[in-house]
Amino acid sequence: MYAIWVPFLAGTEGAANVSQRVLPDPRVTQYWDGSALTSDWFARNVDHSAAPAWDMYYLYGPGAVWRGVPAPLVSSGGTIIGSASGLDGAIQPLLAEPSP
Repeated sequence: MYAIWVPFLAGTEGAANVSQRVLPDPRVTQYWDGSALTSDWFARNVDHSAAPAWDMYYLYGPGAVWRGVPAPLVSSGGTIIGSASGLDGAIQPLLAEPSP
């Protein structure tokens, strides 16, 4: 899992470092994107929106391939906390599948 922290709602690199306590699982790789380039990219290419993408999740399965845009998208949503049950429901079947 990748967590990308962006500078919205007074987010800072220091806050992103502290936020590792929010996602302490060692399988999570966390990044700070101070320019919000990932936010703009996902908004344009996945959400097809001019609004920035933040406080979102994008769930791809183990067979996902990144050719221009990663696919297939299993589930997405936001806010992350508000969509936690949807994310949990979408990720559970993936956790039960053997890796390819």
